[in-house]
Amino acid sequence: MPRPRYDNIDPDKKARLLAAAIQEFGTHGYELASINRILDAAGLSKSSFYYYFDDKADLAATVMLHAAEPVMHLGTVHMPRTVEEFWAELRRTSMERLKLLESKRAEYQCIVRLSNAFATEPTLAEKVLPRFEPGRREMVAFLQKGVELGALRRDLPLQLLIGLIEAAKLTAYKTQFPGDRVPSDAEMETFSDLVLDLAQRIAAPSKG
Repeated sequence: MPRPRYDNIDPDKKARLLAAAIQEFGTHGYELASINRILDAAGLSKSSFYYYFDDKADLAATVMLHAAEPVMHLGTVHMPRTVEEFWAELRRTSMERLKLLESKRAEYQCIVRLSNAFATEPTLAEKVLPRFEPGRREMVAFLQKGVELGALRRDLPLQLLIGLIEAAKLTAYKTQFPGDRVPSDAEMETFSDLVLDLAQRIAAPSKG
């Protein structure tokens, strides 16, 4: 994480640094991201970087947590009492995140690319994942309730179901909205319904 003096960084300098780093990590991922390109884009010197950070992992963790902050504060997931309530609540929370994604495309891309680096960069994962733990626990409890209600299948581990749904959602988004095209509100509504349908196809118990 950044050095304590980062808390007192000039706001304009901080904004330039974060914007440049979000763009760089979102475009190139963790391994290929260049600290020099980030500093050039932000108009900062290399000495400035080491004044605030120890290494690339420190900067990447700081940037990822900054980019993810709006998603981490979207509000509480309401615990369902029926199968219908479970799917309705899942749709509501999914729609909130998709609307945020629409207005924060660069941040979302940055989060995805840095998340992909966790497997090969355990130091980065160690710096970031503990901050996501409260939200992860809340969502896991919600999904476990879905299993108890019979909304989700019991024959696959819950973590596998989560991974399959997230992979399907990301693939669908890239397919529906390639490049830099910004979807309309109506398209986002339709896409949310598509994601819910995919989730139900993947995770709902078989009716056969």
